[in-house]
Amino acid sequence: MTDVAPLISEPTAEEDERTTSYLELFFDLVFVFAITQVTSLILEDTSAAGFARAALVLALVWWAWSAYAWMTNAIDIENVVTRLIVLAAMASAFFMALAVPDAYQDEGVWFAVAYFTVRVLNTTLFSWGVRHDLPQLRATFRLAPWFLAAAFVALAGGFADGDNRAYFWIASLTIDVVGTLTVARANWRVSPSHFAERFGLIVIIALGESIVAIGLATSDLERDLAFALSVVIAFAGVAALWWAYFDFTAVAAERALRRASPEARGVLARDVFTFFHYPIVLGIILYAVAAKKTLAHPSDPLSEAGRWALGLGIAIFLSGFVLARFRVIRRIAWERVIAGAAALVVAVTLDGTDAIVTLTVVIAILVICVAIETVRLRDVRAEVKTG
Repeated sequence: MTDVAPLISEPTAEEDERTTSYLELFFDLVFVFAITQVTSLILEDTSAAGFARAALVLALVWWAWSAYAWMTNAIDIENVVTRLIVLAAMASAFFMALAVPDAYQDEGVWFAVAYFTVRVLNTTLFSWGVRHDLPQLRATFRLAPWFLAAAFVALAGGFADGDNRAYFWIASLTIDVVGTLTVARANWRVSPSHFAERFGLIVIIALGESIVAIGLATSDLERDLAFALSVVIAFAGVAALWWAYFDFTAVAAERALRRASPEARGVLARDVFTFFHYPIVLGIILYAVAAKKTLAHPSDPLSEAGRWALGLGIAIFLSGFVLARFRVIRRIAWERVIAGAAALVVAVTLDGTDAIVTLTVVIAILVICVAIETVRLRDVRAEVKTG
């Protein structure tokens, strides 16, 4: 990507004061349902290959949602025509979400068709929405062939057999990423507050859906002391994930976007939000899987797959922040590197230990990490939050 390509203009004060609309929130709920449906893929096949295939489907869903986040940041979606197209995309996204558990089965073609429809509607609406802004229209037309090619490859994958389907979808994502790196993102206006808010909301909705998924998994379990302790620890894990994101990181990311030069803002938004928020969401999903397995049998050892889901979930979640911080200020968040590595090692090596003990130890590592950061960065956090 050409990092020095100029923005069309600085965001105006009016643009910078934009907030997420009710339609966008409605739209996000459908996509978070698709994201949480990935847990079904993980639980169905807990092998390393199964994890990888689930992560691939999540990447497709994430890329589709991110494309709409960019679009709604750039165009007006409150007129009737645009609203109807967004609602049509939501219907397709809902169908896609329902098809996620069968993505690699014979019925996987329905996932591919719905995904294709979502992507084509995005490209069409984006082009139509910027039709009166020639510089943005040109930028959209440069990116559109990449996105449409990726959509067609993903569609073709739906007609391939299960063993080869993943190769098509990897190729589709590769086309998307290469196109995004090739076409200068700096050519799009970015409203910092609105853009950061969209990604923050998708994270908090994902956390909320994880709580719902964990809660539903306990509906038929016996209410005893082990159950109560497991619920408290599982919720503490979700709370720690929330704290790790919203106490400081979300505000710092928005501030970095706001203070970036016009030439760098679009590229920074691409890297920090589109690229590096994916591991954050993937980590939340993996943690939800591990928590559900723990709640099902808290006094039994957590399975190998459950331990890997727990350790990788925390490690991958924290890696998103490490990458984002390094991208913004070229410094490594060592607390999170150490905590992620420790969580992974501890979770994997605690074989034979009660599931609730394994979960407690790993969550304690995460809590210690955020506690250290809260104390060490208190002055910086206060400065960032006050502007």
